[in-house]
Amino acid sequence: MLLIEQIASHEVLEAAFQWVCAQRAHYHFNGDIWQLRRWWSEKKQQIQQLLLNGSYRFRELRRFPAKDPKIEWWCSQDALVLKAIAIVLTEQLQPHLSPRCFHVAGRGGLKGAVREVSAHLEEHQFVFRTDVKKYYASINHHLLMELVGQYVKEDAVIALVWGYLRHYVSDGGKYLDITQGISLGCPLSPLIGALFLKPLDDRMVELGCFYVRYMDDWVILAPTRWKLRRAIKAVNQVMADLLLVKHPEKTFIGRISRGFDFLGYWFSTQGLGVAKKSVERMKAKVTQLYEQGADDCRIESYLRRWCIWVRSGVQRVELGRDGAEEGAR
Repeated sequence: MLLIEQIASHEVLEAAFQWVCAQRAHYHFNGDIWQLRRWWSEKKQQIQQLLLNGSYRFRELRRFPAKDPKIEWWCSQDALVLKAIAIVLTEQLQPHLSPRCFHVAGRGGLKGAVREVSAHLEEHQFVFRTDVKKYYASINHHLLMELVGQYVKEDAVIALVWGYLRHYVSDGGKYLDITQGISLGCPLSPLIGALFLKPLDDRMVELGCFYVRYMDDWVILAPTRWKLRRAIKAVNQVMADLLLVKHPEKTFIGRISRGFDFLGYWFSTQGLGVAKKSVERMKAKVTQLYEQGADDCRIESYLRRWCIWVRSGVQRVELGRDGAEEGAR
């Protein structure tokens, strides 16, 4: 069966429909999700026909003001189609993605990445930890489609991916033509984000480095300075080829004994702790709840959930051990 036929199939569209209904169950009664649910039988047939004849077009993406990041919103029908594409392309692309990319479904997730790094600290002396500055906004469409084209050969599916990339954004009454970057909060974006850094994954495999990546955050551990420098040089070459820039404030190169943060945790030779930024975000949330008039029970409930999140999926986390002292130097 062709990929476009899988995307338009009853099973995939129904799965996408159930997903979007669950995601938007709390929406206002005037939200378009309720119209989609009311007329789903008719809408599904229309969507199938548009997909199969290659005439489906995404509507403009709405952007709402927020501090960071901005809130981007696809209409419910487009979100459903994007989820259907993600379901099919995940099955198509996942075998080609590196097992060291932990945010991909079935690879262990954030806690799996934390466990993997923590388990191999004693074998190495040096660390290179960094991420990409404004990763989603920096992805080059043409470089991305070259990667997609290596694994997806159907013109109809390529056209859909191009439609997802080259969309219009409604921002405060202005319509912006997006020529670079991918959408935040889109069900297809995590898969696309994993694929775009595949050249980096492949290069690290060639070098034989210990390497863990979660979306655009990664850690490289090395037993010697020479191997660390070789890995850094390779990363810089790949980043230049992909037209990406490392985040200067989130890059750390040095001895593991000095400690470093990764995915909200603090790693050092003394054990696993909580990163200073995670603690600061927790304190800021408690302050916000207090200013909003939340009672003690609500604040205590939040703190309890936060502690459960910190400890779940990992072993022996010291809540009192973080990067505060190191970060103050």
